[in-house]
Amino acid sequence: MIDANSQFFAILTNVGMAKQANADALGIPWLITHMGVGDANPNGLADPPNPVPSASQAKLLNEWRRKPLNQLKIDPVNPAVIIAEQIIPADEGGKWIREIGLYDADGDLVAVANCAPSFKPLLSQGSGRTQIVRMNFIVTSTGNIQLKIDPAIVLASRAYVDAAILEVLPKNKTPGEYTRVKVNDRGVVVSGDNPETLAGMGIKDSYTKPEVDAIIAQASALPVGATVAFPLDKVAPGFLELDGSVKSIAVYPDLAAFLGVAFNRGDEGAGNFRLPESRGEFLRGWDHGRGVDAGRAVGGWQKGTLTTFDDPSTGASVDSIRMSSIAGGADTISNPGDYPSVGMTFISAGTNAANFLASGGVTRPRNLAVMWCIKAWNAPINQGNIDVAALAAQVEQLAVNGPPVGSMRDAFMNVTAASATATFSAFEVVVGEPSGKTYRLRNFSQTLNLAAAVKGLGAMDAGAAPVGGIVAIYALYNPATKQHGATVVNVTGAIAPNLCAGVLPAGYSASALVSVWATNAAGLFRTGSQEHRSVTTQVNVLSGTSITSLVPLAMPGVPLNAKRVIGQAGVNSAASGAIGIGLASDANSLGFQFISSSSSNSCSGNFNLLVPVPGVIYYQTQSNAGTTTFGLSVTQYEF
Repeated sequence: MIDANSQFFAILTNVGMAKQANADALGIPWLITHMGVGDANPNGLADPPNPVPSASQAKLLNEWRRKPLNQLKIDPVNPAVIIAEQIIPADEGGKWIREIGLYDADGDLVAVANCAPSFKPLLSQGSGRTQIVRMNFIVTSTGNIQLKIDPAIVLASRAYVDAAILEVLPKNKTPGEYTRVKVNDRGVVVSGDNPETLAGMGIKDSYTKPEVDAIIAQASALPVGATVAFPLDKVAPGFLELDGSVKSIAVYPDLAAFLGVAFNRGDEGAGNFRLPESRGEFLRGWDHGRGVDAGRAVGGWQKGTLTTFDDPSTGASVDSIRMSSIAGGADTISNPGDYPSVGMTFISAGTNAANFLASGGVTRPRNLAVMWCIKAWNAPINQGNIDVAALAAQVEQLAVNGPPVGSMRDAFMNVTAASATATFSAFEVVVGEPSGKTYRLRNFSQTLNLAAAVKGLGAMDAGAAPVGGIVAIYALYNPATKQHGATVVNVTGAIAPNLCAGVLPAGYSASALVSVWATNAAGLFRTGSQEHRSVTTQVNVLSGTSITSLVPLAMPGVPLNAKRVIGQAGVNSAASGAIGIGLASDANSLGFQFISSSSSNSCSGNFNLLVPVPGVIYYQTQSNAGTTTFGLSVTQYEF
């Protein structure tokens, strides 16, 4: 390579330039195969001058070595530069290197260069090295220069070998750190992974996490459902007070599975179960076929009964005593101490074989008030440090404070021409059940058909679509199958509730109002476009004459769910003068807006009003002496 300040440079010879031109013109390959080095000292001078490369050269001045190239490549930084390289082994040399030449397959010198003098020693001279000789030269085009070497007869530099190995190894491995690797028979790593289980690491004599959990659960001191008395108003972790309250099946699945619906009254709501009630009650062992307390069901309640006492001499239950007459005239018990009084009274019947009746009442021994609790979950699994009751309260709070039912993101529906079909879609819809449980539905989409013969999903919930009426569209969800859908309900003349009050398809328990839409005289969706909770449409609601004070104006074709209406109003008069139309949200001029002109026969403008009274806004007009007409159209409503 050469420039104005170059002392050492490389150039193509005339032969080289001609061969490159020929290769470029004919598109034939040009093979550069060998490199020669010389000392430029044909006369054996002690201090020969540095050679100056010449394009007319056909050979080097004093070449002492010519061998095949080790490498011939394009400079990765400059594609117009060719890099040629040769390696001289340690056992060759003993001479200076001052000149370099490149030869092609025909043996012609095609490029020549000079270099800073470098002595290549021999090992026999006491010093040896493997030396790389490299030449960079500029060409007009590298397109037809064949970059090819014979690996069988050349030496390779260490850098070349490293690069070659990298080229050979496939780039199909993911870099990173691995806990386990696989190698081939040459010790080369071919793959690696990071197993997350003992089985993945090849360790087979160990328990899995579910197996460990099952063992711990079985090892718990008390199983779920066990009843324990606590002497304080304090519930230990893993327990619930037996207070007859309603609990969530999702929060206490183990206890719900154990109790089932044994204590339910029917008002628990979907997804809930009821605990037994033990407050203020004694517990008694279930008879279970013994016959002492027959006719009782386990968990059943029993009221207090008449208490008897036992005859200490016979062990028999005594509820009446017949006494004999005792000399002296008065009847009495011979040994009252044999029958301790337990709420008992004695009635004297006179002398001579009187009958004494022992009557008893409900008894209550001395006792200690305790809190009866039931094991609700296995503390070893739960670690005993999670307050499930508090967690349940937090879950309920999240349900209350989370996105409300009917919340939508990127909701859209478009009807370009009156049609029986339309597709409602949304990135997310929040639906809910009457119990308060909510679900988020992602990537929601449902095509609706007002004319479909089969009712339910994707169609009217029941009956035909209204003619010139209003329909509500409800997103639906089936928690069991995790399928979503939608249905259409006729809400003409009514406000559509947030939860579907129509006929829900089997299994679909959650719903949310996502649209309210007008139908035309043929029972088809009217033209319009919905984005989020705003519907763009065209509904003419007024074509009338002068009204001097605010009066209500019904808006047929606008759903009663509309909370805001946006539209256009206009006035036309047969004569020029002061004309106008005033609009308000209520009779007290809330949000009053006046569209007027003081000296024209027409005027128009836009309005934007809240609708506090469903389906109604208020208007009044101003007119001059000419015949005046007024018009008003709703072009958009928000629900």
